[in-house]
Amino acid sequence: MLPIRRRLLSLEADVIDPKLTSILRGISAAGPGPDAPLFSEGDMSKLEALPSSEEGLLQLIRDSNSDQTIRFLAAEALAEGNWSAWRSDADKRQALADVLANALANDRIHNRWGLPGSFIGPFGRRLLSLGAEAQTALEAFLGDDRPLHITGSEAATLNSQAHYRVSDLAAWLIATARHIPWQPADIPAERDTAIADLRRK
Repeated sequence: MLPIRRRLLSLEADVIDPKLTSILRGISAAGPGPDAPLFSEGDMSKLEALPSSEEGLLQLIRDSNSDQTIRFLAAEALAEGNWSAWRSDADKRQALADVLANALANDRIHNRWGLPGSFIGPFGRRLLSLGAEAQTALEAFLGDDRPLHITGSEAATLNSQAHYRVSDLAAWLIATARHIPWQPADIPAERDTAIADLRRK
């Protein structure tokens, strides 16, 4: 009976606190605005007060069967919060970076990640804070031709004129992380050449 008991204990350890998922489901992935964090101080305090909340968030991030929005919210909670143990583990940083980079690629509010050649938004800065793992995650989107969704007046005009894509934003973030000067060309084909050069560096 001992092996069965151990299995039951393992299953219990894998159960995520329903209070944690309840808090996450109460958060809008769209956020209050492109420059604002997703989590209010009150919501973050509730998450941090839960026992083993860091481990629970990491479980959600690593669970490929979980809803993508929940995984993004869990990743952003860790990135915005005061948990620190995960930052010393490269595998955990990579898991977080992969989820955030995927969220960037599929977002419809790209201002919060950045605008190629112009600025890096708060979500983009949090992604880059993950170091080399962020670059690895972003490299997967250097061939993504989906258009960026940029709101606002001047930024939206620049985006409309240049027809920026997810690949351009990924390249801009990678170049910034590597301290490589990056001024995107107006023509997508010329940007593709620059992106190809970036892949080789």
